[in-house]
Amino acid sequence: MELGILKKEEVRNYFDQTNLVAYSEAFGKFALSAYESQQSFIGINKGEDLKAFFPVFERVCRNQKTAEVPLFIYTDIFFVDKNFNLGAKKLGEQLLKFLKADVLRFNLYHLNSSDRSNLNYDGLDHIFTAMVADLGRAQNYEEYLAKVLSKNARSKIYKACQSGLELTWLTSEDLTVFHQLYSAHVRMLGSRPHSLEYFQKMLAAYTPGRDLFMMGAKKNGRLITANLFVINKDYMEVRFLADDLDLRHLFPNNFLYAKMIQWAYGQGIRCIDFGGIPKEMRSNIEFKMSLGAEEWPIYTKYFFRNSWQKLWFKVGRKWLYWKKYRQQKFIKFIRFVKL
Repeated sequence: MELGILKKEEVRNYFDQTNLVAYSEAFGKFALSAYESQQSFIGINKGEDLKAFFPVFERVCRNQKTAEVPLFIYTDIFFVDKNFNLGAKKLGEQLLKFLKADVLRFNLYHLNSSDRSNLNYDGLDHIFTAMVADLGRAQNYEEYLAKVLSKNARSKIYKACQSGLELTWLTSEDLTVFHQLYSAHVRMLGSRPHSLEYFQKMLAAYTPGRDLFMMGAKKNGRLITANLFVINKDYMEVRFLADDLDLRHLFPNNFLYAKMIQWAYGQGIRCIDFGGIPKEMRSNIEFKMSLGAEEWPIYTKYFFRNSWQKLWFKVGRKWLYWKKYRQQKFIKFIRFVKL
């Protein structure tokens, strides 16, 4: 097995056969502008034959040369030779040396819609799961609503519609309102939200209305839930969801997901990726399963150039977790004062 950096022209013909977001040019532009992470493609060769390839993203993070497959989402390896088998752990070890990186992170998932088993995930950790809805399970939205969604989900969608929620499409001019809702949502959950500039860079990398969309729901003219999703061919990936936690009794998220699925059928979308979730968060997983999503396991592994780089990486992570913990304590204190 030999590794090599590919020019896009060498594999452009294969891009039509993959719909995963990490392979797209728009995601590469966003990674560069928001994270200063350079997208490239690595080929796996046997002799002179290209057997497989995948995207890799390289950047300097906390003074460490970091390579990620992919940047912060997850992806699959594209096998040109469908009979070629590969060990993910061995690939990671070789890739770390090839790129001369200090840290390498794999974040790969197994496509349940595929019956192939080219990639062996032994040695990787199964911590997260992707929740993906296969719209091919029904001919249209009406059939999906009746046969795929759970009875409980259908009931909540009906109640949401009866409560007077209105669908709305957001544009770049609504980004500030979206960001306010998103920031309040994330802080309420005890995390640190991305900046408005982060979302501005995302909109600049994509083309809103073509491969990036923001859909929301209003109640009495007030935005109470919204999501931002991107599209690559027939694959939709929900990147951000935000809602007003005080109005969840109106089931706005059920309403919004239903409208998104209905719209996706009209656009010829095959898969909706609702995002990765720690596999212990069963309530979140079960909510998305009620909407027809299935679990696609995500396999993660960190590789380090040496023990010093591993220690430095862990110290940096501990520092981030400590800052997050302090932030959560501060938010709880502010809530207590307000009470």
